[in-house]
Amino acid sequence: MFVYWDKKKIIEHQLTAHAAEQLARKPNARRHSSKPNVSGKHNKVTEMKFELLKVLDKILDLYKLPRNKERFDKYLYLLQGANKVEMILPIAAFNPMGKELALNKVEALLALDAEALVGKCLKQINLELRGSDERVFKVAINLIDDVEGSWSNYAVTDYKNKFEFDGLIKRNFCTPIFWTSESVSEEKITQRTKEYLYRTIYWIHKGRPERLFDCFEQEVYVNMACENQFIKSELLDIELIEHYYHQHLNSTDYNLNLNFFYGDEETKELNFPSYGIPKNGGFNFVKYIADKRRKEASH
Repeated sequence: MFVYWDKKKIIEHQLTAHAAEQLARKPNARRHSSKPNVSGKHNKVTEMKFELLKVLDKILDLYKLPRNKERFDKYLYLLQGANKVEMILPIAAFNPMGKELALNKVEALLALDAEALVGKCLKQINLELRGSDERVFKVAINLIDDVEGSWSNYAVTDYKNKFEFDGLIKRNFCTPIFWTSESVSEEKITQRTKEYLYRTIYWIHKGRPERLFDCFEQEVYVNMACENQFIKSELLDIELIEHYYHQHLNSTDYNLNLNFFYGDEETKELNFPSYGIPKNGGFNFVKYIADKRRKEASH
């Protein structure tokens, strides 16, 4: 068991009754084992904390340089230092050769005092953490250029940042992600930051999600912890998506899992098979289940 979140009351969670029931229906399903976390110790409530790492001013200065080799070398120095052996500043998601759009988005984040907002989130969540193993995670805002960045397909990049961030965990980093294609607001900065903090907490106790079931449970946890609201109009075909999920919950097929969360529209340019999943269908189904479990827990 580990502390799920602490709002009005402490809810302890390992596998919900709903999730356990679904696994029980699969006689050959591999249950989520009590595997070690990245520190090498077995799952238990971890006393960890988050600390703010400011990077936006450094990136702003970088983006004001001419787009040439000097700028790229400066980026590598910020990222890895003089030795260029290990990541020392978690800014890998930034486009080092970002143009005016990326510069403007960094300026917009600074205008909203985004890093101060992140700091407030850290203080709040640090109060909820408890246990016996102390670990400090440095939290730095990152911006992905999905408009002018040539390597930033949205679905692929977002999936990696939600479900495949082993390297950051091992280095005690957490990087809330924002996109050049989206508008930013104080509310969005706060909400996005909380989501990435709770994903990090989940990973410390559960490790990297391997199956569709594991990815789904991670996102349900995040949505419950962040109290994200389910909007009925966002999920138009619950039966279709629920059937898809239960049919493939033990899937480790990247293409299938990506399609479940992001839908046919986002994955068709990758030439992935289509399954009739609407845009963000899996994520909206996550919100639906999180909302359902939240109501059940309140009774």
